[in-house]
Amino acid sequence: MHAKIVLLYENEAGKALCDTASRIIAEAAVSFGHTFTLPVRRCPAQDTVPDDVLELCAQSQGIIAASADMCCLPDLAAELLCTCRVRELRYAHLIQNRSLTGENRPLNTLLIQALSADADALRDTARRAYAISAEENLPILQTPPAGKLAQDWKAAVGAADSLRAPFHAREIALADVIPMMINQPQRLGVLLCPPYAGAILAPAAGALCGAPGINYDIYLGGECPLCAPLEQNDNALRDQLNPFGLLRAIEHLLREGMHLEREAACIEASMRNVLQAGWRTGDIALPDTPPLQMNGITELICEQIEVAGEWITHE
Repeated sequence: MHAKIVLLYENEAGKALCDTASRIIAEAAVSFGHTFTLPVRRCPAQDTVPDDVLELCAQSQGIIAASADMCCLPDLAAELLCTCRVRELRYAHLIQNRSLTGENRPLNTLLIQALSADADALRDTARRAYAISAEENLPILQTPPAGKLAQDWKAAVGAADSLRAPFHAREIALADVIPMMINQPQRLGVLLCPPYAGAILAPAAGALCGAPGINYDIYLGGECPLCAPLEQNDNALRDQLNPFGLLRAIEHLLREGMHLEREAACIEASMRNVLQAGWRTGDIALPDTPPLQMNGITELICEQIEVAGEWITHE
């Protein structure tokens, strides 16, 4: 397969993550006989995407942004006609619980936020939330808006609810969501939000999860897949960065965006093997276990991709 995957960054930390992403994707491409072009571009810390970068993204089969807090991401998502953002906040199956909600009570949610108040965007967001609910067998909570948006929101959720989904969307007031995140973190499931509510809840959920470096955002409904790991410290040194959220974003891009199931399974298996062997960056290191720097984790992941790739391709 020939494909172009654009890697975007805003600062030096982002550049280091893009370099890691380029190496991981290239390793997977070699293992499975693909030819991937991996242009790396810097976006200035501004709200608009430069025209040359936008043109490059529009011609690609996928985009990885180094961080979910890049200034240009809202504009890029709008230019690509994305309708919703999914913040993936499930990770307990990968690492020891780090949730700030308490021992053995990790946050377990997919937060789905409409990116605009346009009626079509609301309908597409609700439809995607119900589809994810059915696929993942998760209940749906929705935070209904007030005012002018209420009628369009009710129509969007009602239309999605008519698709014979296994769960009906239960309403919850915006003010009650964060207390529920704290008191019942494993019962959230799919959290469906209008634009303003998602803008409030996504950062709160990201903070409560306790390990933001292992989670990521997905922008759906656009012209090509767009993924971004959750933000890390802008001032972090290269070797202090956590690449696992980036790896999960790459896995999602390959599986859902480019329909490369074997390649995504290879990335997932490689990451799982490294984590289960106890190798972690400092922010998620096990007690009494020396952490590895990002370069060390990348080396291990590449070794695992080569091994897993050989095993998968021979099956």
